[in-house]
Parts: sequence; C-alpha cells; structure tokens
Amino acid sequence: MRWIDGSDVDIQQYAGESLCTVLADTLWKHSTEEWLRCADFIQDACFLIAFDTELTMEGIFTFLENSIGHYAPNIIRAFRNIGDSTDADVLAEICQIAPPDLMRGEFLDSNPQEYELSSFDADHELTDEAADEIEALSGKLYLKSGLDIWPLLFKYLDEQIAVCEK
Repeated sequence: MRWIDGSDVDIQQYAGESLCTVLADTLWKHSTEEWLRCADFIQDACFLIAFDTELTMEGIFTFLENSIGHYAPNIIRAFRNIGDSTDADVLAEICQIAPPDLMRGEFLDSNPQEYELSSFDADHELTDEAADEIEALSGKLYLKSGLDIWPLLFKYLDEQIAVCEK
C-alpha cells in the first residue's frame, strides 16, 4: 500500500490506533495533496486528525479561514465513514453558513501580514447572527458534546486494515 511519502508500506503492521499515532507524527511533513494520493481510509484519518488539531488549537472560525477548511467536504465524508453522522451534519451546516473557501478568500483579501494579529469579525462579512449560529453549532461538535470520535476512527481503521490485501 502507498504511504503518504509515496513509499510502500505494509499496512498490516498497524492497528487503527497505532496507525493514527504514526499519521499524527507524519502528516504535517507532507502536503494535503500527498494525503489525497493515499487510500481513502488513510485520507479519512489524516483529515480527522488535522480537523481535530485545528479545532482544538484555534476553534471553528480559524478552521473556516485556514487552508484546511478547503477540505471540509473530505472531513465531512470522513466523519460519515467512521459512523459519526452528527458531526458530519453539524460541520456541513456550519459550512453552509460560512463556506470555508469564501472565508479563506476574504481572509487573504484582507492582506494579512506575517505575525499580524487580526480578528475574524474584521476579516469577514458575516452578520452577528451568522457568527452566533456558527458558535452555537460548534458547541454541538464532538469536542464539546462529549462524543469521543477516536474509538470510532480506530475501529473504522481496524476494519479497513483487515480487508487490505496482505
């Protein structure tokens, strides 16, 4: 099986949890385009790890304006693939209110300088109601709802690894 760096990897050496650990240590060294060359289940893990990192560190508004937001459809698909339709639906609804590609474009159009502090409100044309709705919806995502997505992801990966050719 093809690994993120293009090399061959014996995926059978991993269980879902250990695969996530290796991916979490590896994925940031590679471009998102390289992730997209991997098997779908590896992509799913990469996108969920990246989303979790962004959401934990910066929150939903930064996700919407950062480059990973462009891959919201991939993240929504990954949630569905692991059996988490709630988070998939919530993220899809957030992205309908504030499409990440539009948010990213507005952010870049605001001509941010390296290390410049800015606010989401100053960089975007969302109404206060829309921002409040996004904030409320983000409270329904797994980080605040108490759902632990990791056992779902590990189980999904275990199942995918089991059906890979040896």
